[in-house]
Amino acid sequence: MTNSTIGVQTVRQALTDAAARLKDAGVDGAMRDARLLLADALNVPPGRLLMSEDDTLSPEAAARFTLAVSARATRQPVSQIIGSRAFWGRDFHVTRDTLDPRPETETLI
Repeated sequence: MTNSTIGVQTVRQALTDAAARLKDAGVDGAMRDARLLLADALNVPPGRLLMSEDDTLSPEAAARFTLAVSARATRQPVSQIIGSRAFWGRDFHVTRDTLDPRPETETLI
């Protein structure tokens, strides 16, 4: 019996499964989005995921990640899910009630 069979996943397994789910849902950049969502669920910088690929997700982090991936699969923007977006070198709070700053807007400024 593997860890994923009994509901316990490593960071690597969770990331791979989520990227596949997002790709199946037609989300462009599925792996990138999965990394951002998993980093947020674990409350770590995205670059730290590589150092913890073999770590096991806590039940709380796994639940947060599952909800985030489900939201992204329905096309909710990542910035709304994680609650922030970098724009012009600053992080802005983003909710469903705010417009998501787009990269094209930075080009105009």
